Amino acid sequence: MLLRRIIAHVRKQEWTAIAIDFVIVVVGVFIGIQVANLNDERVNRQRAQGYLERIHDDLGADIELYGDRMAFWADVSEYGRAGLAYAETGRTGDLSQWQLLLAYFQASQVAEFSTVDSTYSELTSAGELDLIADLELRRSLALYYATAANPILTERPAYREHIRGIIPIAIQDHIWANCYQSSARGVQEMRACDAPISNAEAAALVARISRDATLMSELRYWVSTMRVAAVIGDNRTDYANELRATVGADLGLETQ
Repeated sequence: MLLRRIIAHVRKQEWTAIAIDFVIVVVGVFIGIQVANLNDERVNRQRAQGYLERIHDDLGADIELYGDRMAFWADVSEYGRAGLAYAETGRTGDLSQWQLLLAYFQASQVAEFSTVDSTYSELTSAGELDLIADLELRRSLALYYATAANPILTERPAYREHIRGIIPIAIQDHIWANCYQSSARGVQEMRACDAPISNAEAAALVARISRDATLMSELRYWVSTMRVAAVIGDNRTDYANELRATVGADLGLETQ
């Protein structure tokens, strides 16, 4: 309709009408572009919010997982320290020979930690990090995920392999069945249990283990590593809490 009118005006050389028609076309195109841009911005804001909501949940999962892992690392370290104390001083600390043997085994446990980064990886691989308008938040997220991997948090020590090569498999089976459990979510628990062998048998194994200088050196290294893991875990938990609060504020969520 508008095109026909413009052609008619041109034929009649009605220049004022032609100018008005031209302005109408330009204004119409401009408004159309603006509406499209506003719609794109709305869609992008919604997508950015969706990503941030998922990252907020991921950070919460990290914080919870760090708490579980640090508690477990503390238990592993405590078992290791008990075994080292006996090897270095000969004092049992009121532990029976079975409890000492159990401590040597439980000190070999590991609880690996990996950051939940599926949402951030999806965001970056799609090239959509710019959806997050807050530049400082983008930088903080990039730093958090770039420094997530730490070999100390996924290490499997030589002590683990060597102590399990010494303790008879029947005793290890008993420990797995009665002194340890884990959930479907990977939450591990070590607990006290009755001895499957006599005190004399336990004492013989404890003596062999505690007198092995190489083995005790490996245990000492592992206990030290658990201490470093605890420091890293504390620092990373603080960072995750701070970052989660920032993301929550950006989403308009109340501080949790």
